[in-house]
Amino acid sequence: MNDLLAYLAQTPADGRFQQWQITRIPGSANNILYRATGPDGDVAVKFTIRDGRRRAWREFNALTAVWQAGLDVVPQPLWLDEDSYPQPVVAQTWEAGQVTAVPPQTDDAWRQLLAHYVTLRAVTPQMTSAPIRKGTINFGSIQEGETAIQQQTALFPAKARPEILNDLLARLPLPLPAYEPVRPSLCRVDANPLNFLRRPDGWLSVDWENSGWGDPAFEIVDTMTHPQYLSVPESRWEWLAAEYGVMSGDDTAVTRIRATYPLMLIWWVARLARMLYEVPLGGDERLVERPSNWQADIEGKLKLYGERATAVLDNLR
Repeated sequence: MNDLLAYLAQTPADGRFQQWQITRIPGSANNILYRATGPDGDVAVKFTIRDGRRRAWREFNALTAVWQAGLDVVPQPLWLDEDSYPQPVVAQTWEAGQVTAVPPQTDDAWRQLLAHYVTLRAVTPQMTSAPIRKGTINFGSIQEGETAIQQQTALFPAKARPEILNDLLARLPLPLPAYEPVRPSLCRVDANPLNFLRRPDGWLSVDWENSGWGDPAFEIVDTMTHPQYLSVPESRWEWLAAEYGVMSGDDTAVTRIRATYPLMLIWWVARLARMLYEVPLGGDERLVERPSNWQADIEGKLKLYGERATAVLDNLR
């Protein structure tokens, strides 16, 4: 494995290395992913951007925790090295399954996604010896959501805030239902549909570099607010929250989802506004170069999030 990783750290083109057939997998912004096919099977090798999140470390330990819990719903972790190469690297088994950027289109497909999240609720701090931090973004309470918004807006000047962000911030605190925090479980913290391998016998998920402990119901909020799901109508989200509550048997899940959903929408408005400020100044670095139309794309998303957040806040009562 060491020889393979040292070779891939040079970011080679597709080809062969010793007994390995190498294929680079495109599509990620913050990591470089390879599929290495050898006589003993296929391996996924991911080099991550080096930052305070410790992405490779988070992913390796999350996969370890899931396997320690006896759940076969993620790849098997094989290797972690944060020190030997310019970028931290994590290796895991390569798993097959249908991958698409399109959100689920039927009730049954949405239930498959929910079933995966419900299964992961079993992974708790008591179930694993793996060192795991809090998820990079997970609102375990209304206060945590408000704090996350404040932290996001503090990362760029107030004069750079768009009008819609100022309007939304002026409406805080929101009239949200109170609830008691729940015990944490392992959360993915990235609902991108490309991270799910759709199989007839149950979905698997990959890309755990933002994962950590958190409120499991917030995974549904993460789905409802992820940019890849902006085309999904609001009526589907009402159904999804209710269905998750039934499937999980979590009595307060729907309340927690409804309470943190508007906060996460505001957080996204702040996050996108920050990107528009930082990227031209060289901030928000990625391993993969941004497309030429990145600014127009972010501006369009900011408008959509602002409209959705405003509509959701207007309906609070």
